[in-house]
Amino acid sequence: MNPETEIATQPTVREPVVAQPTEHPVPAGAPGDEPPDPLASITLRPRTYAAALAVAGLLLGLILALVPVHVAGLDAAEQTTVTCGNTIGGVETPLLGTDLGTVDDTVLATYVGTCQQAISTRLLFSWPLFFAGMLGIVWLGVVRRDPPRQVF
Repeated sequence: MNPETEIATQPTVREPVVAQPTEHPVPAGAPGDEPPDPLASITLRPRTYAAALAVAGLLLGLILALVPVHVAGLDAAEQTTVTCGNTIGGVETPLLGTDLGTVDDTVLATYVGTCQQAISTRLLFSWPLFFAGMLGIVWLGVVRRDPPRQVF
């Protein structure tokens, strides 16, 4: 045989020779064959992540529903706000009248309309977040859990 044919038939990468055989050989495909995931101990499981999102949605929706809505005041030179109420109670006209001071009925009616629009915009975000959080918490209580994950 000439050296050119020997080089062409030999593998290009030579495997290292094992000096001592292992005492307990692990069969291929065994669970100990692949190393454990290093991120498994610090990442959230999907169920825990869903629970955190549900609680965050519930709390954010409740806070947005209960915090009063404010609109800009009458005086353009001085930056003031007028309290309108929250999404549960709606526009509180007596509170709005005391914040505005002595104004005629058309200005008060305009502010009632502005406050109603601001409250409905807040309502568009707060109640869906609240009910989505409630639905998520109920779903987490009803749906069966996955078997526990092994952490190495």
